Amino acid sequence: MQYGFVIDQTACIGCHACTVACKTEHDVPLGVDRTWVKYIETGTWPDTKRSFSVMRCNHCTDAPCVSICPTNALFRRDDGIVDFDTSLCIGCKSCMQACPYDALYIDPHDHTAQKCNYCVHRVEVGLEPACVVVCPEGAIISGDLDDPTTPISQLVHAERMLQRSTEQGTGPNLWYLGVDPAGIDPLGAVDPGDGGIWRDPAPSFMTVDLTPPAEPRTNGRVKKQRNRHRPRRDNPPRVVYNTDHPMPWGWRVSSYFLTKGISAGIVMVLALSLLSGAGVDNPFARWGAPLIAGIFLALTGVLLVWDLKRPDRFHFLLTKGNPGSWLVKGAWILAAQAVILGLWFLFGLAGADFLPVFIWAGAIVGLGVAGYTAFLFGQAEGRDLWQSPTLLWHMLAGAFAVGGGAGLLAAAAFDLEPAVQRTFAWALVGGTAALALVGMAELVSKHPTRNHAAAMHHLTKGAHAREWWLGGQVIGVVIPLALGAVFLAGAGVPLWVAELGGLAALVGIWFADDAFVKAGQAVPLS
Repeated sequence: MQYGFVIDQTACIGCHACTVACKTEHDVPLGVDRTWVKYIETGTWPDTKRSFSVMRCNHCTDAPCVSICPTNALFRRDDGIVDFDTSLCIGCKSCMQACPYDALYIDPHDHTAQKCNYCVHRVEVGLEPACVVVCPEGAIISGDLDDPTTPISQLVHAERMLQRSTEQGTGPNLWYLGVDPAGIDPLGAVDPGDGGIWRDPAPSFMTVDLTPPAEPRTNGRVKKQRNRHRPRRDNPPRVVYNTDHPMPWGWRVSSYFLTKGISAGIVMVLALSLLSGAGVDNPFARWGAPLIAGIFLALTGVLLVWDLKRPDRFHFLLTKGNPGSWLVKGAWILAAQAVILGLWFLFGLAGADFLPVFIWAGAIVGLGVAGYTAFLFGQAEGRDLWQSPTLLWHMLAGAFAVGGGAGLLAAAAFDLEPAVQRTFAWALVGGTAALALVGMAELVSKHPTRNHAAAMHHLTKGAHAREWWLGGQVIGVVIPLALGAVFLAGAGVPLWVAELGGLAALVGIWFADDAFVKAGQAVPLS
C-alpha cells in the first residue's frame, strides 16, 4: 500500500481552500503552512498569464527527512504516509534541510517540526484528507497508488504527469497534471524581490540572482524598448505568491564548525608533535591541551543545544536516538571525546606517565569530531552544495588549520618548546594550503545540478561572495599561509608572526564556513 496525491492543475483555480482546510483541521498557526498554493506569472501586461501549483509533502518512498531525524520523530508508516511524533522532536531543523520540497516548518507555538501527514486521523476511519474534501473543483485526488482499481492509480498510469525534483532520488508520491513546469521547478521562476501580491515589498534571501538584466545592453547603452503591448518572450516567469521558508541554520552552526575544529585540531597536531620527538612532561601536554580542547568541545555542545528549538529535549539524542542519523552518531563521537579529554586532564594533573595513550586516542576520535559533520550535511539532501565530495577534506583541513592556529596562540602562555611550535606552524600552513586546494577544486569542478550551480553562484559571485573571498580566502587562507611560511622559513622570526597568522585563520575560516552554510540554504526549494 502506498498513499499518494495527484494535483490536477488544469482544474485548480488558486482559491486556497485546501490551505484553509488544512489549517482548520490541524490548527496550523498563522505564518506557516502544511499545504499552500504558489502563483507564477508569465508575459508582460496586458498579455500575462497566471498559473497555480499546490505545494505540500510528497510522502516520499525514500524520505530523507526520516533518515536524518535524530529521534525517530519522523517515520514512514506501512501505508507509505510519512508521519511525525511531535513528542519526540527536539527542533534540530535537520529534516528541513533534508527535504527537497520545503515541506517542513517549525511550529511557532510548540517549536517542533511539522508537515502534512495526509490527515491520518481521517484516513484511518475511512475518510479522505481535508484538502481533498474541500476542493471545489475536485483538483486533489488521493488514494492508494498500489491498488489498480483506485482512481488515483488509474490516473497515474493513464496520464502524462510531472513530479518535483525527481533527480533527488526520493521517490515522491505526488504527481501534477497539466502544471506549468516553471511552477514546480524552484529555479524555473524568479523572485522579483517585491514581496509579491498582497503584502509589502520585502527583500528575500531566497531571491535567485541568476537572471539576465531586464534590458539587453550594447556598448553601455540600453537597446530600444520593445512595444510594451507585445509579450516579452525573454521575460522569465516570476513568482507572485509563495510561502516564506526562513533559513533554518545560521551563525550558531557556523560557529560550531569552528569550535569543534579547534577542539579536534589541537589534539591531532599535538599527537603529530610526538612523532617529531616532543615530550609530554610539560604543562601544555599534561593539562593545557586537554583543558583548551575541552573548553571548545563544551562550547560546541552549548552551540548545538542552543540551536535546538526544544533544548529541553537535547538528551533525546542519546536516550531516543536514531542510529542512522549522523546527528546521533556525532553526539556519541563528541561524548567519547569528552570522556577522553576528561581522563587525560585528570591523569595529567596526577602526573601519570601514560599520557601518549590519551593523546593518540584523542587524535583518532578527533578525526571523527572534525569530519562527521560532512556526513551529516550529506544527509541534508535538499542542499546540493553540501553534497560535495570534498566537504570531508575541507573539514579535516580546517581542523588542522585552526588547531595549529589555536596551538600557536597558546604557545606563549605555556612556553612550548620550539619543536612543538613548529609542528603547530606546519599544521597551520598545511591546513590552509589544503583549504586552498579544496576551494580551487570546488571552483573548477562541474556542477552536478542546477541547485548546486545556483548555490555556488551565491557563494562566489552573489550575496555571500565578499564574506567567502575576503573573509574566507584572504583572511582565512592567504594571510595564515604567508605568515606561517615566514615563521617556518626564517631563523629568528618572532613567534608573534605565526600567532598573527593563527588568529587570522580562526577568524577567516569562520567567515568561509558561515558563507558556505548560508549559500547552501540560499537556493529556493519550492
